[in-house]
Amino acid sequence: MGRVPPSLGAMYRTRALVGRTAAVLRLLERHADDGVTGRFVTSTLNLPARTALELLLSLEAEGLIRRDPRSGAFRPARPAYACAPAADCNDLRACAMNWADRLAAHSGMSVRLAVPHPAGAQVVHHVFRPDNSPQRLATGQLCPPGGALARALAAPHDGRYVYAADPGDPGEASLATALPCPGPEPSAAALCVTGARRSLSPQTPGSAHYRTLLREAATAIRADLRTSPVPRPA
Repeated sequence: MGRVPPSLGAMYRTRALVGRTAAVLRLLERHADDGVTGRFVTSTLNLPARTALELLLSLEAEGLIRRDPRSGAFRPARPAYACAPAADCNDLRACAMNWADRLAAHSGMSVRLAVPHPAGAQVVHHVFRPDNSPQRLATGQLCPPGGALARALAAPHDGRYVYAADPGDPGEASLATALPCPGPEPSAAALCVTGARRSLSPQTPGSAHYRTLLREAATAIRADLRTSPVPRPA
């Protein structure tokens, strides 16, 4: 059997990391009242003890979970990881996960899915760039109103694209579009690719390729949302 190319190996490692992180978050949601310990995560998810602890500490550092100083148990940090009331984040992620992976693989860029938040937008799913560069998980991160994700959510949800440079890195930018969510009340999520500014800029001739990939992924996710509607709160 041939050797796995480095880019594919990085992609598999990224998917494994994201999958483990998602599993830990789902476990925390199921035990939000009592909390979970590192030992419980290790035994329930069949993870090495060191891996389980590193995931928990990383999520705590990102503000997604909190640790009870008395019992040492971890619980979801609310409202930091709360979705917009109009959408259930777990179902939204389930509909978008495969298409977001495919978008990252075909574009070579990172992909983020976000929902509205009073501070702008909140990332509920993040796929790393399929390369070996250092990257940090953005799930749960708040994006400012001036960013591409927040602007896409604020704009008319008519399939338009929003391009915005990354204020923290002059060499990076994001291209985003809104995903209207089905339901009795108007709501939306936003999908974006983030990568080299020179590639995504509307002035770059090849940027149309990324708009096409983003549109295809957004259309596929919307189709899945229509067949598996995101439940609304009672």
